[in-house]
Amino acid sequence: MAGRLWLVFGLAACGSGGGFPDGRAIDVAPPGGTFTLDWAVTDAGNQNITCDQIGAQSVTVLAHNRAVQGGSTQVFTCSTGMGTSQAMPPGTYDFDFELDATTGVLATAPAQHTIDIASNANVRLTPLAFTVDATGGLSLHLSTGRAGGNCGLVANGGGGITSTQITLVHASDSSCEPQTVDISASALTGAMASTYTINCTTPVNGPCIETDQTVTATTVPSDGYMIHVKAKQAATVCWSNNDSMQVPPLGQVLSRTLNLVFATGTPGCT
Repeated sequence: MAGRLWLVFGLAACGSGGGFPDGRAIDVAPPGGTFTLDWAVTDAGNQNITCDQIGAQSVTVLAHNRAVQGGSTQVFTCSTGMGTSQAMPPGTYDFDFELDATTGVLATAPAQHTIDIASNANVRLTPLAFTVDATGGLSLHLSTGRAGGNCGLVANGGGGITSTQITLVHASDSSCEPQTVDISASALTGAMASTYTINCTTPVNGPCIETDQTVTATTVPSDGYMIHVKAKQAATVCWSNNDSMQVPPLGQVLSRTLNLVFATGTPGCT
């Protein structure tokens, strides 16, 4: 009899209508909120510039909710000029801002503190102004790939170049960039250091530039460019180069060797 009573009690305790609750109710996180942000990019002279000019890829927002440790990031495409964040937990936030390129941080903007993000609401932050030194430099070499160099006689395995023309145009609108470049001295030919002024309308003939000579320019506006090099044997253009390049900002220098292509089959070119 005692065994039967125990069995009945056990069944009652395990039934759906008796015993203790199985667990607590699950807390549901409140809906998130968002922020909207606008930005502009200017050079050191406070002139508006595009993201493409300086190679800027993104605006990164570092968000720190004061109620928790750590933080999160929101990333926007620089060229859009504005963006709205993904939903974030409600709270009071501090924000830091970066303008980023593939090479790293280009500029920062003043932080914004104690910004309240509310559920199902959007807050517009104070517009950002990123200021960037939008100038860089060039350090270029020319090469025919011939064992006798660029300026050596063709009979001695050289490129036979007697003069050179250089033009530099902005890729965005094909406008000329009238830089005066420096050409270093050559230990191979004994040529003295000189300068060359770029004139896209009426290019002038400069000297042959040997492989050990460096063509340099400073404070070139940061932008995408096409450089055109025409190297002549006497009066005929026998070597050329048409390269695209991005002059970096922040005073950085782009170093490159421009490989000249021979005009095979052109009369007067050997």
